[in-house]
Amino acid sequence: MIAAIVLLALTSCQEQTELTDEQKASITSELEKQYSDAMSNLSKLDMNVWSEPWSENAFISVNSGVNYFSRFSEWKDSVTYWFSLRESQQVEIVEAHVNVLSSELALVTSITSWDIQFKNEESIKPQVLASLLWKKETNGWKIVHLHESW
Repeated sequence: MIAAIVLLALTSCQEQTELTDEQKASITSELEKQYSDAMSNLSKLDMNVWSEPWSENAFISVNSGVNYFSRFSEWKDSVTYWFSLRESQQVEIVEAHVNVLSSELALVTSITSWDIQFKNEESIKPQVLASLLWKKETNGWKIVHLHESW
């Protein structure tokens, strides 16, 4: 629900011009690669690497399961804590779809398969559904919102 409201607000505030199929394909290709790289980096358990595609300036919120973070720093601290409990993790994309909304906004929806090994020798293997709102900033495409369901 929050993602839908945010998406509506962001898209209604921008000047809308119709993109060509070629422009949409170019944005789709760029974001597919960035998303794939981000998921590969997630397996490294390094917050500095993992946080690279996230917008620090236009950050809206992250809602991960039952957690809500209104600031990038709060989210980053939480992820750093959870990374510290893990021995390893492997994240594989099961499927991902890019929906280009404008020249500056795109929605990526995905299903990923996780294999998490904790330092206490416990493990979990969830499938995670996610939607990520990406915004074109001066330094490239950045994630401004995430919603996950584990």
